[in-house]
Amino acid sequence: MPSLPAPMSPPSPRPRAEPESARLRFGRRLRHWREARGLSQTEFGRLLGYHNSLISRVENARRWPPPGLPVRADELLLAGGELAGLWPAVRQERERLGELAGTARPPLTGATAPPDPVTVEVLAHLLAGYRTAGGRIGGEELAAVLEHHARTLAGWQHTAPRESLAAIRSLAAQYAELAGWAHFEGDRCARALDWYTTGLEWARATGDRATTATLLARQSTLHWWSGDPANALALAEAARAAAPPLPEPRAWAAVAKAHAHALLGEAPQVRQALADARRLTTAALRSGEPTPWSARADLVLAVAHGTCHRDLSVHTGRAAHARIAAARLEAALALLDPAAHPRDHALVTARLAGAQARAGRRDAATTLLARLPPGATGRIAREQHRAREWLRG
Repeated sequence: MPSLPAPMSPPSPRPRAEPESARLRFGRRLRHWREARGLSQTEFGRLLGYHNSLISRVENARRWPPPGLPVRADELLLAGGELAGLWPAVRQERERLGELAGTARPPLTGATAPPDPVTVEVLAHLLAGYRTAGGRIGGEELAAVLEHHARTLAGWQHTAPRESLAAIRSLAAQYAELAGWAHFEGDRCARALDWYTTGLEWARATGDRATTATLLARQSTLHWWSGDPANALALAEAARAAAPPLPEPRAWAAVAKAHAHALLGEAPQVRQALADARRLTTAALRSGEPTPWSARADLVLAVAHGTCHRDLSVHTGRAAHARIAAARLEAALALLDPAAHPRDHALVTARLAGAQARAGRRDAATTLLARLPPGATGRIAREQHRAREWLRG
């Protein structure tokens, strides 16, 4: 009996292509439109008010795009509505993956219950108290509670009555700004940038120019701290342009601009920016309305003046800048009660030690470093480390 042919093995099934994630598609199309317009990530980020690292991470699907980015990117890149049209799928994908609940990043949605007007009013009053407490104990102790309040307010943006939406969104932006500052105090720059970026979206959405300018100035300061003068300067200019015609937010922008120019070694521009900040502060004091800025203006300007000259000394190698820095920071330290503001006192002390080291006053720098409390963390630890490096150098 003739043997039967061996049964043919069934053809191997073709590998089924996995559906492209919404986040990956959005990032790919964002890169396509940016490159089509001939913009680098840095140029595009400056136009949007974001750091180039965020643009890179969004394009490579390593982070979720901030809520307001798709529409603004669409308008800027003339993408014909494609990027804005992709946003709902991205938001749904993020919600489905559960990355909104209990993460370190600010959520896109939060509480579903409608906001209680009394609670909103209480949170508004608490904000001033948190600012005062942050000035006394530093922001690190407050980060968790500030994030919680910001998330709560973010959720209420989706359920609030139309007439109260702007106030809730503005308050959420202010909590995001303070939460970002708290992480900045702890030298957690990525977390700080996330909150600043999200707060900026909320402030812009409600037309809150003062908070928008403050958040841009905060971002500028963050890039100064990270050693990125180009983005620091661009964001300081954006803060000045966004600020309402009020002295206080413009003074913050001028201080941020001075820091950026100092990193670039541009002494004349530093002097001009600091003079602008002083002029605007004088105008704010004349208005007669007490504000957080007017209450601490002399201290803020003394620290800014000293820090800018410290940075100029690093860039130029001139001891004269370091001596000016030491004098200004000593004046700032005299304005601080170490019992009432221990963290601010320690931060300025560490910065003064660095200025003295740059000025060649080794004994003075060593004495100041010895006064610092043990176990310093966050920005204080970073300033302490730099001062010690300059002493060794």
